[in-house]
Amino acid sequence: MIRYSAVSSEDLASLKASIEQVTLRRALIALAMLAAAIILVRVILMVVDRLLKRTKLDGSMHRFLKNVLRILLYFVALLVIASYLGIDVTALVALLSVLTLAVSLSVQNALSNVAGGLLVMGTKPFKKGDFVSIDGMTGVVDEITMVYTRFHTVDNRSVLIPNAKVSSATVENYSSYPKRRLEMTVSASYEADPERVMEALRAAVDRCEPLEGEEIRVAIEDFGDSAVSYYIHFWIPSERVISTRFDLRTYVWEAFRDRSIEMTYPHLNVHIKNDCAEK
Repeated sequence: MIRYSAVSSEDLASLKASIEQVTLRRALIALAMLAAAIILVRVILMVVDRLLKRTKLDGSMHRFLKNVLRILLYFVALLVIASYLGIDVTALVALLSVLTLAVSLSVQNALSNVAGGLLVMGTKPFKKGDFVSIDGMTGVVDEITMVYTRFHTVDNRSVLIPNAKVSSATVENYSSYPKRRLEMTVSASYEADPERVMEALRAAVDRCEPLEGEEIRVAIEDFGDSAVSYYIHFWIPSERVISTRFDLRTYVWEAFRDRSIEMTYPHLNVHIKNDCAEK
């Protein structure tokens, strides 16, 4: 069992005694130092903001880094001012560490999401506007924050996934590359001429407007129990994958219908031999 040390009564007493010894003059100077520290922090953050804009980091990462830096700078300024006032800095740091620990324990789930957000923004598996699949949910990314990732599905539902889950889930990014290969397997009757079947499939592919200069393959894939399987693949722009997949099915159906090619389904032929009749 892990034990955390608390602030001792001696530390609190020392801190109280240090505060009571602060004079009005020192307090006024400390206020002036605080004003100067605020101005200095703002200037530093402005410089850091310009430097971050030159990088390829996400906007949410920018805000996170600036917030962390702001907290650190104000913490250092507080220690400097406290030291000038004669306040026991050791006791003050001990008190702040206990408060920080208490807060971190109460929001540990949120902190795990922040850690996941840092991992997502650092590895960049996707960006705003990408079409992705995360943890079985498919949609377009709308926002990436430090705590969660929000996207909308193809049926226009808004989904928020905690970044702790995103960082450990399998992510498929369909927008990583400008083109994708669309594949499909189609079955046709054994009675159908293979050349006529492949001609029909090529006609269906042509109606999908595949990318020029890219490979188009139409071939026999397998011989099944009740049909011949034909394999199709061709390349199209990534943003047209879903619509083209549905269109291709319609075009294949119409091409087979126009050429009187039978699209078979699994069936079993039973042959009965009548030995009695032969006798």
